[in-house]
Amino acid sequence: MQTTETTVRMAESEEFPTEVEIFEDVHDSQFIRPMRMKFKRGDKLIKWDLILRHDSVACLLYHKRKQLLLFVKQFRPPVYISKVRRLDGNVDKKWNEINWSKYPISMGETIELCAGIIDKPNVSWRKHMQEEIHEECGYSVDEACIQSIKTFVTGVGSSGSRQELFYAEIDETMKVSEGGGIDSEKIDKIFMTIPEAQKYCDQNEVASSPGMLYGLMWFFKNRI
Repeated sequence: MQTTETTVRMAESEEFPTEVEIFEDVHDSQFIRPMRMKFKRGDKLIKWDLILRHDSVACLLYHKRKQLLLFVKQFRPPVYISKVRRLDGNVDKKWNEINWSKYPISMGETIELCAGIIDKPNVSWRKHMQEEIHEECGYSVDEACIQSIKTFVTGVGSSGSRQELFYAEIDETMKVSEGGGIDSEKIDKIFMTIPEAQKYCDQNEVASSPGMLYGLMWFFKNRI
């Protein structure tokens, strides 16, 4: 079983969303910009729908003294909507014909690396990462101790955004708060032992991104 700071919550009653509405025509988002590109390649006319979005950073955190990897768990509406829509009886329904309030929030929860978008001009990606570690996980890590692993493209067919993956080690002397995110964020910290993380990676299906799995593969190869 995962070593987690939210074990008590797992035994509590499920949480369900209320007053759910879904809007398809969105033009005022701060985070994404839907658009269509039309172009010719040779004699063929091509149309491609895409969504421009921010670049991002993510960090694999390792508590060296406790020998635990630190992740975050949070509710992701796109994951929730996709999972609910795939259920029998929902596949052919329109968005607002689905009774969303009967499906628990846990269906859209994911386990992720501590991460965030690049949204501050003239601020380095490493500094963005430092701030995310502080906000989400409650640890103050020196910038110089945040190691860059690799930068890659996410959403190759939809956004083309980049993400820089980092690694950092933490201990209790760096802890300044319980974390949990800011504003409307509701983030839980999840600690795993190395064997637990290896077992998690070995599952056929996980509620995590490829970037997190790559980060763990890097850790298993370079830090064990």
